Amino acid sequence: MNMPTWREWLFSAKALIAALLALYLALAIPLDNPYWAMASVYVVSHPLSGATRSKAIYRALGTLLGAAASVVLLPMFAQQPVMLSLAISVWIGALLYLALSDRSPRSYIFLLAAYTVPLISLAEVNHPATIFDVALARSEEILLGIVCASLVNAVLFPSRIAPVLGEKMGLLLHDGRAAVSRMLNSHHLGETDQHALNVLLVDVMGLDSMITHLAYDSSSHRSTVHAREFRARMAMLMPQLISTADALHRLQREADGLLPELEEHLAWVDAWIQGADRQTTAEQLRERSLQLEAWLCDTHPHYALVIDSGLRQLRALIDLWQDCCNLHQQFLQGHADKPVELRYRVQQLVGGPRHYDRGLLAFSAASVAVSVFCLSMLWFVSGWEHGYSGVFIAAVSGCFFANQDNPAPFIKSFLVATVISMLAAGIYLFALMPNVHDFGSLATLLAIPLLLLGTLAGRPQYAGTVILVAVQTISSITLQDSFKADFELFADIAISTVLGVIFALLWARLTKPFGTLWAARRLARHGWLKLAELAISGRRQNPADVASSIIDRTGQLLPRLGQLGDNGLALNDATRELRICFRLLELHELRLTPALEQQLQPVLNGIHDYFIACAKTHRQLPAPPRLRQELDALLRALQANPTRIARSTAQTLHGLRLALYADAPASVCIQPANPVLPSGSIGASI
Repeated sequence: MNMPTWREWLFSAKALIAALLALYLALAIPLDNPYWAMASVYVVSHPLSGATRSKAIYRALGTLLGAAASVVLLPMFAQQPVMLSLAISVWIGALLYLALSDRSPRSYIFLLAAYTVPLISLAEVNHPATIFDVALARSEEILLGIVCASLVNAVLFPSRIAPVLGEKMGLLLHDGRAAVSRMLNSHHLGETDQHALNVLLVDVMGLDSMITHLAYDSSSHRSTVHAREFRARMAMLMPQLISTADALHRLQREADGLLPELEEHLAWVDAWIQGADRQTTAEQLRERSLQLEAWLCDTHPHYALVIDSGLRQLRALIDLWQDCCNLHQQFLQGHADKPVELRYRVQQLVGGPRHYDRGLLAFSAASVAVSVFCLSMLWFVSGWEHGYSGVFIAAVSGCFFANQDNPAPFIKSFLVATVISMLAAGIYLFALMPNVHDFGSLATLLAIPLLLLGTLAGRPQYAGTVILVAVQTISSITLQDSFKADFELFADIAISTVLGVIFALLWARLTKPFGTLWAARRLARHGWLKLAELAISGRRQNPADVASSIIDRTGQLLPRLGQLGDNGLALNDATRELRICFRLLELHELRLTPALEQQLQPVLNGIHDYFIACAKTHRQLPAPPRLRQELDALLRALQANPTRIARSTAQTLHGLRLALYADAPASVCIQPANPVLPSGSIGASI
């Protein structure tokens, strides 16, 4: 473990100051449970100011929503334990489903509202008349902590998200340059470092949460727009790069080596992307590419189609890279209101729909809800006075990790952190707190361990555990305006809490043992079914929605494949489905004549049948030889058709064939006549 940096020390110090301020004010007001104000500071604090503001707003809304639900539910079912347990469980399941269905930081509203109800309601089940006062007091305590955290973070050396995001964007461009340099090297065409490309796409998808927080850190909406446009284009870099390399590699194999003029052009493009050639502009590279395409197609007519395909993809790569660099530069300069001229058409994908496995989300939410109901009934039957603590903590641990493929290991870590916090609270409460006589000595006693813990709270691998230990310890000490220590009460609540986490752990192992492989198979199967549907009914679907959904699904699948070592789900290229998707969308966007549609139908039916077969076997099968024969036959038929739409169709089918049969030799050649795809088509170049 590395020593904390000065930024981590600064964040920890600010969190400690905010926590002590919240505790001091809560004691001075006074509030019923001042420790909740202090604990709330550590829940919402984040090293970046914008993230702290957004978490504060979401936590405030979630707390108020949960408190309001408690005020409604408890008086209604106070005398009916079964109905109360059922009502709380249904509330948790419904709100958790909403949280899982919103993968932005905004989901915290629903998550917090879900487990706030058992937190407030169950402790007052024998005193329903006081629920409004308790809910109001709990809301005041939490809101005070939120205000203190936000105020201190904003006033004392605020850390803006924009510079951190700009640095992250620069790192992504650096990784992109390395991938481009490798794949455009004429000696390595067709050799992809799939792992590095997958990691790049996963990192790009990881920008989403930072961009969401950016709206709370920026004075202009345009900065957020620039960041979203950058993210959309960087997500297209991997499939665009592979499409370009595939087409050029096909030409290299068919021509027994890359044509010298084209090899020289590739070197120029690579030097421009690497930043080594600052004299050449993107417009000059595009113009030279068009001239080179016309000359090479005239001098090498047998390779005309693949030459056209390769250079068209290369021009799209140039446009894409120019857009990414311009957006990054504009973001760094802070010219938020200055529009950026963009050439690569992916603006339709910004903010598009995402892929959700609704069945799995519903199962995860229902599993947590049923666990809370079962544990609540056990508590009511046992008559354990403080058993509600176990019900609450089981709800918390279930909600926190419901989005994990296998939540059991995470709940196990939650259990370890819970035990540590209980031991720490016991030491404080019975060994150290009797020596505290004023707020100064209390602050001194808490400062050193909280300061040390806070330095790790900004590290993703430790953040959850550190925050849990801090919050649980502070809550278990139950800081009040005077010292109160009851060992039997403390032990009773501690045992109930630990048993609640153990119950959640056992429940997770019993009801959700599927793990990453099962989730990855479902994602892959959904993708194959979507492509099968797209092949035969693409005209009835919104192209932007389809493209955005499949990009998001691929982003979810890639990290799981990295954990599994693939297992045959995507062979060696997870972007293959992206390229097939875009080719199918292009075909459906072309204004085909009835005759061309009839010719195309057997190929589309074959693609549909192929992906249905993949879905049934739960593995990505090699594309059938019969489909390749149908593709080649259709390309030969299009060769005899001199119309512009036929040539455009041939280009798209050639890209589809490259994606489906990367290693199969070509059997046709078609002379292009500068065909143009429909303006604004999704992935028109990939």
